[in-house]
This record gives sequence, structure tokens and C-alpha cells, in this order.
Amino acid sequence: MHKKQVAILDVGSSKIRAVVGERGVNNTFIIKGDKSFKYEGFEDDKFFDVEEVKSTVLACGDYLKNVVRGGVDTVYVGVPSPFTQVLVRDCQISFDKKKKITEADIENLYDAGFVINSTKQTLINRSAIMYELNDYRRLSNPVGVSSEILRGKLSFILCNNYFIEIFNPALVACGFKKVEFVSTSLSEVLYLCDVESRCRMSLFVDVGYISSTFTIVQGDGIVYERSFNYGGGYITAALSQIFNVNFEDAENLKRKVNLSQITSGNVLEVLDDDNGRYYNIGEIKQVISRSLDDFCEEISKCLEQILFVIPDYIPLRITGGGIAFIRGAKEHVANRLAMAVETVVPNVPLMDNPLESSCLSLLDIALQQ
Repeated sequence: MHKKQVAILDVGSSKIRAVVGERGVNNTFIIKGDKSFKYEGFEDDKFFDVEEVKSTVLACGDYLKNVVRGGVDTVYVGVPSPFTQVLVRDCQISFDKKKKITEADIENLYDAGFVINSTKQTLINRSAIMYELNDYRRLSNPVGVSSEILRGKLSFILCNNYFIEIFNPALVACGFKKVEFVSTSLSEVLYLCDVESRCRMSLFVDVGYISSTFTIVQGDGIVYERSFNYGGGYITAALSQIFNVNFEDAENLKRKVNLSQITSGNVLEVLDDDNGRYYNIGEIKQVISRSLDDFCEEISKCLEQILFVIPDYIPLRITGGGIAFIRGAKEHVANRLAMAVETVVPNVPLMDNPLESSCLSLLDIALQQ
């Protein structure tokens, strides 16, 4: 008997990744196909080059079709946060008498909580922050529990039709019968944050190459989300400009420095040619630190916009490849924000890498469908 396979597109700010996978033992994954396609990316909620995106998606679709076995007619597309909007709604339904809550009741609660009437957006995800019964008990899953009232604080995620109208036709043209759009942010927080942490509240930031997303999740729903233009590419660009080196050499500089290390010397060798070059470590650290301060300013803006109290013991969880590979970056951010900071990665052997977070999160949610 063949295992279920799924096809996904992980849309990042510098590349689109096409992956075919299936479930392995102990909730791991077996990757049958994996290929990344670079493109110009996006800023805010617009792609830099729409025609380039369409051709890239066609290339991704053709690759997926060549890898998947027959019977895989759906592709799941992860929608980056800049193309989505999160709405939180409080809603309630009542029954004639006390009864056991069913799945149908939960569906009715969602339907009562939000009806989309926009021609510019499409509802792609809905999930519960928490449920409450008539005796004020709060539950993560009320199915089977008796009550006369069912209340819920529900999270709805809308996707811009601008995004859908670019991806859907291209993938249908490649032979897929159905295209499912899912929030990348929601996929990540559900997969990377354990249930206990989500029940309390979890602060999460995915730092990409040119775009980052700050998310607050509680229960199974996103409470707050904000995207901003910042990523590892900003640090690389600053190093490239200040030290007059190409992006590849600037990337090497970024990865060789340890911001937490107190060094006795003042030069760093970069073996980028036969002669080698030398750079002042202190100057490189200053450039990286200033850029990380910009990142912290964006996080501070997010925290200032929140209308509820966040307990001091809740850490900021960071994933993505933007700053995860800069040694000492986590400590710098923690000191700057005066809060605990953790790096989170998939709990999968050989794939426990922040670069894999969005891809494996999307595979996980697709395999659950």
C-alpha cells in the first residue's frame, strides 16, 4: 500500500521551494522531491515582477508533476504573511436545551462568527483561540461536552486575491485539479510551538531574507500578526556596501563573526581569493549589530501595538534563516529587547534546521488534510 504523498509550494521572499513528501516514522517526513527556484521576491504585499513569478510558478508546477505519483491532484501553497490579514472575532451560539457539542456545532459557530463579503480577499484558514461554555469553562476542544451555550474567540485568515490570481491559474495549467492556499505563519506556529506553550501564549518571529513576520498565537489561532521589511539580506547588503565586496563575500563575513566572542585580535581573514583579505572584526560587528538593532526596533513596534499584557516569562521564539546562523545574534536581540529569546527548529532528525521550518510546517499541515 502506497503512503499518502502531498505536493507543496513554500513561497519565500527570495525563492519558491517545490517539495513532494510523505509521512515517515515517528511523525518525520520522507522527501521525494525538493527543488528551489530563485526569483526577485516581494515587498509589503506586492511582487517585484509579476511575470517572473508566474513563470517561476509554472516551473515549480512542472517539477512537482514530474515527481508525484498518479493520484496527487492537489498542491498546497503557503501564503506569506504580507499577503494575508488576520481577523479575531468573539461569537456565540445558543441551544434550546443542554446538549453535547458536536463538530457541526463548531462549524455553525465559525459560520456565525464571520462571513466574508470582500471581492479582494478569500478566507483560507479559520481556527480557535479558545472555546467557552455556559459555566465559563474554557476548553481547547469542546466536542462531546454538554452545554447550553458555545462561545468562541476565533481567528480568521484572509488571503489577497492578488496572490491567488497569480498562483492558481499557473498551477492549474500544470495539471493540478485543485490548489489549496494555507497561511505559512499559522502552519509554522502550530507545528513548531507545542500545545502547552500555545495554550499560555507564544511569541514567534520568522526572519527571512528580505521579509520577516511577528506572530502571537494562543490555542490554535493567531491573535496578532505583523510583517515588516527586514531579513538576513539587509545585513548582507550593508556589509557589501560598507566593505565594497560582493554579496557572496559579504555573506561569508556575516557567518564568520561571533558577536558574543571577545577577541584579542582585530582582523578576520576571508579566503575569497588566492591572496586572502583582512577585515577589522570590530567594524564588522558594528555593522551587524546596527542592523540587528533595526530588527529589534521592528519587534518593539509590534509589542507596542498589542492591546493586551504579555507575561514576562514568555520568550520570543525565532526561526527562519535570516539571522539564525549569525553567532551571537540571539543574545544580542535578547539583551536589546530585555526578554528571553529562543531559536526553534523542526524536531526532525537531519532536518532540525531553521531553514526547514516553513517547508516542514506546510508538509505537516498538508498531510493532515
